[in-house]
Amino acid sequence: MKTRVTAIIVARQGGEHLARTLDALSKQTRRPDIVLAVDNSTKNNAAAQLQAFGAAQVLTGGGRLSFGEALDVAARAFPAVSGPDEYLWFLAQDSAPEPTALAELIGALEVSPSVAVVGPKQMDWDRPDYIREYGLTMAQGGRTISLVVDELDQAQHDLVSDVMGVGANGMLVRQQVWEELAGFDHHLRVVDDSLDFCVRARLAGHRVSVVPTARVMNAGDGVIGPVGTDSYRARKKRARQYRSAELYRRLVYSNSGALFWHWLGLLPSAVLRSLGQLLAKRPGAVSGEFRAALSAAFSGGSVGRARKLLKSTRVASWSSIASLRVSRADVRRRESLAREAIQLRVHGEKKPLHFFSSGGAWVVLILAFLSVGGFSTLVGANALSGGALLPLGSSVSDMWAQTLWGWRDGAFSVVGPADGFAGVVALLGTLTFWQPSFSLVLLWFMAMPLAGLGAWLLAARLTQRAGIRAFIGLGYGLSPALLSGLTEGRPAAVIAHILLPFLFFAGIRAARSWSASATTALLFAAIVSCAPSLTPALLVVWIGTLLLTGRYVPRFLAIPIPAAALVAPIVVIQVFGLNLFGLAADPGPAIASATAPHWQLALGFPTEGLGGWLEAAGFLPWANPVASVWVAILVGVLVALAFVGLFSQYPIRAQLAVLVMVLGIVTAVFASGFYVSFNGGEPVAVWPGNGLSLAWLGLMVAAGTGASILRRFSFYPAVAGIAAVTLLALPALAASSLGNSKVVAGNGETLPAYVVAQAAIDPQVGTLVLTPQPDGGLGAVLVRGTGMTLEGTSSFVTTGAGFAPQEQILANTVSNLASVSGNDSTEELKSLGISFVVLTPSLAEVGEKVSPQAQSMSARVKATLDANAGVEIVGKTDAGLLWRFPGYDPAAMTPLQSALPIEPWRILIASVQALVIILTLLLAIPTGAVMPDARPKRYLPGLIESDDELANIDPLAGDQDVENN
Repeated sequence: MKTRVTAIIVARQGGEHLARTLDALSKQTRRPDIVLAVDNSTKNNAAAQLQAFGAAQVLTGGGRLSFGEALDVAARAFPAVSGPDEYLWFLAQDSAPEPTALAELIGALEVSPSVAVVGPKQMDWDRPDYIREYGLTMAQGGRTISLVVDELDQAQHDLVSDVMGVGANGMLVRQQVWEELAGFDHHLRVVDDSLDFCVRARLAGHRVSVVPTARVMNAGDGVIGPVGTDSYRARKKRARQYRSAELYRRLVYSNSGALFWHWLGLLPSAVLRSLGQLLAKRPGAVSGEFRAALSAAFSGGSVGRARKLLKSTRVASWSSIASLRVSRADVRRRESLAREAIQLRVHGEKKPLHFFSSGGAWVVLILAFLSVGGFSTLVGANALSGGALLPLGSSVSDMWAQTLWGWRDGAFSVVGPADGFAGVVALLGTLTFWQPSFSLVLLWFMAMPLAGLGAWLLAARLTQRAGIRAFIGLGYGLSPALLSGLTEGRPAAVIAHILLPFLFFAGIRAARSWSASATTALLFAAIVSCAPSLTPALLVVWIGTLLLTGRYVPRFLAIPIPAAALVAPIVVIQVFGLNLFGLAADPGPAIASATAPHWQLALGFPTEGLGGWLEAAGFLPWANPVASVWVAILVGVLVALAFVGLFSQYPIRAQLAVLVMVLGIVTAVFASGFYVSFNGGEPVAVWPGNGLSLAWLGLMVAAGTGASILRRFSFYPAVAGIAAVTLLALPALAASSLGNSKVVAGNGETLPAYVVAQAAIDPQVGTLVLTPQPDGGLGAVLVRGTGMTLEGTSSFVTTGAGFAPQEQILANTVSNLASVSGNDSTEELKSLGISFVVLTPSLAEVGEKVSPQAQSMSARVKATLDANAGVEIVGKTDAGLLWRFPGYDPAAMTPLQSALPIEPWRILIASVQALVIILTLLLAIPTGAVMPDARPKRYLPGLIESDDELANIDPLAGDQDVENN
C-alpha cells in the first residue's frame, strides 16, 4: 500500500519563523501528501501565510489551545485510516526540517513495523550544529530527562535508536496508533505531552525510536513545549511546568494501591522539596513546588480518565521499559557535569584569597597581639563588668527564653517584645554553653582581630594588592570607634563594628549567589539588632544597590526581611506607644558617655578626649591644641589618601566608599543629639560610635583606593596609613593598663553573693536596687532571681515605653522606704515579693564627680533603712549596701498583671521569626550548588580589579606595575 503522510502545522503567529518553516517544508525531497494547518493566534494573523503556502485546510484555534488540543482540532480533517502506512507528522511555526528529514523518518517506520513513533534530532534554530533535544526518558522518580541537551553534533549519539520517548517537534507517528491511544493527554498542556504519549505507546506494545539522519530546527517559540527564552520568569515557569507534569504522571502511572498515598504525599513532598530548593539556592522555585503539587492534587477528573485510557490500551508491563530509564548514578553524573559547566561559565575559575601568602594571617596575628597587650588586665577573667556589660544567663535555655515575647526584666509588671540584640547575645553565649558569660571575654580579645579579618576579606574582594589589603585590615581593626566601644564596655557596638565589613564582603557577591544574598540578610539583621541607629544608613545603601543592580534585583530585595522579622514587634509596640524615636535606642543597659563635639566626631572619635590623646598630652603646654592638631594630621593622612582615591584608576570604588563614609558621619552627628533612653532619671543619648564605625570602614576603603594610585609603589602610602592609624590607637590601647577603661574582670554577678545564694534556692526572690541620681532623685529597679542579664535587657524598658500603671505601687513603696516619715511598707514589700534591698553607689553625671544632691540622697536612704525596724542590715558588698526583709513570703506575692497578654503572641511571634531565620539559614548554607539559571558575573566597572590590571605581586616588596614587566 502506498504511504500517506499528513503533516499538521500549528502556528501562534506569522512572521519570519513560520516563513522559514514553510520554505523548508516545500523543499522536502519527500513532501507530505496532505498539509493541514491550525492558526492558533488570537487574531488569525498566520492564516494568510498558511493559505499562501497551499495548505489543504487552515483551521482556527483562537489562541488558547495547547499543542495537543490543536492536533485534535486538526483531527476533524484527518483522512480516514485505511492501513498501517498512514502517518502523521507534527510541526510548529518554528519547526524547519532539513530537506531529507521526512524521507528519513518515513524510512525508519517502513523498515521496522514494530516502531510506531519516530523522532528527529532537534537542532538549535540559530546554531544548526548544536543538538537542542534528542530523545527523552525518565529518572527513577519519574522526572523527565532529555538524553542530549545543547551538545555539538559530532555524530557521537548516532548509534542510539530505541528510546522511551521523543519530542513532539518533528515527531512522525502511525495514524492508527495515534487514534488508538487518543492522542496527547490534554492535561499535559505544555511539557511531557509527547513523553506521556510515547510511554503509552510502549506499554501498548509498540516501539519508539530516534532517527539520527533526520534533523529539524527548533527555535523554542513555545508552540511545542515550553518557551525557550532565558529570562528568570521563563526559567521559573518551566521548572514549575515540568514538576507539575511529573506529579500528574506519577498519579496516572501508579498502581491502585499506591495512588492514595501518592496523592496524600503531594503537599508534604512540596514542603520538603522547598527546603531542598533553598539549600540548592533556588528560592524562586519554592512557589512552583506548591503550585505544582496543588495542580496535580486537584486536577479534577483528568487523572481518572488518563488511568482508564492507560488501562484499556496497556498490554506490556512496566518492567518492559525499565531498562530505558536513566539510573540514579547517571542522573547524578549529568547534574554534576551541568553544575561544573555552569560554574565555569558564570564565575570562571575561582580565585583564591591567598590569606597566608598575601598578609591576611599577619594582619590577624598583629591585631591579636595588640588586643592581648591592650587588655592584659582581663587575661584569666571568666566574665566582664563595667559600662553596658552584664553577665549572660546561667544556661542556654535561659538565654533563648529571653528572646521571646514576655515579662521584661528591669521593669515591674511589663510584658513586651525582646530586642533583636537578645537573639545575637543568646547565640554568642551558646558558643560557650558551659559558661555563657565567658563568650564576652572572648569577644573582647577577638574583637580587633575579627574586625581586621572582615576588613581584609572585604579588601580582598576589591583588590589583589597585598599592601592595600593589610592597610585596610589593620586600619579598621584599630578604628577609634571600636577601641572606644571596648574601653567603655559596649558589647552591642563592638559586635556591630565586627560585622560591618562582613556585611559588605557578602553583599558584593550577593548578585551572583543566593547563598551570599542570604548571608548578607542575616548579617544585616544582626547589625540592625545591635545598632538600630545604623538602620537608615544601611537602608540607603540597600536602595542604592537596588538601583545599581539591574536584573539581579530579586537577590537583593529580600535582604531586609530577616531584620524586619526581628524588629517588627518592638517597632509596632513603640509606634503604638507614640515613642517612635525610641526605635533608635542602643540595646542593652542605658549608659551615658561624654559625647564628643561634632568636630571630634568628624575625626572619627565618638567620645570626648580624642581617644585618650588629650589626656596623654596633658603634661605639654597648650596640651589640647597640640593634641588636637596632632590627631588632625594623622586623620588627615587617611583623608588625603581617600581624596586621592577619587582620581585613581578605580574612582567608582572611592566614590562609593566616600558616600558610605558621609552616611556614617551624618548618622553619628544625628545620633549624638537623640536622647531616647534613661539610666534611672538621667537621659542617655544614642551612642554615635556605630555611625563612626560605618564611616571609618568607608574611609579605609577610600584611602586604600588612594594608595593604589602609585601602582607599583602603592606599598609606601599604605605603610604611611598603617603608621597613622597605629599612632591614633596608642592611647586607647593603653587605657586598660592605665586604669582608664570602664571594663574590668567580673564574677558574673550583678547582685551580692548573699542574694545570689538565696535566689538559687528561690528564683522568685525579689531584690530592690536603689540608685541615687545626680539631681537628688532615687532610681529604683526590682530584680528577680540572680539579677539582670545582658540578653534580658530591653529598649522597651530603657526608653520608658515599658512602664505600666503598676509602677506606681513600686514608686510608693520606694518613697516610704526612703522617707523617715514614710508609711509602713511591710505589706507592699510582701506583695511585691521583695526580700532584699541594695543601695548602690550614687550615679554621677558624665565626666563629673558625684553631686552633693546624690550624696545627700544616699545618706538619707541609708539612715532611713538602718532605722527601719522592718528590714535588717546585712552589710557592705561589692554591689553596695545590703538589707534583708525577713517578712518575705512567696505565698503572699500578688500575681503580676499586664495590659498585654503573653499568649498567643509569644508563640506566634517566635514562630514567624524562627521560620524566617531558618529559611534564610537554609539559603545561606554553602552547598556548592550552582543554580542552572545563573548568569555571568556583573559588577560596576572599576569596583573590582581584573586580572589584566595586575602583574605578579610581591607581598613584601609592594605592588608591581603591569607596564614595567
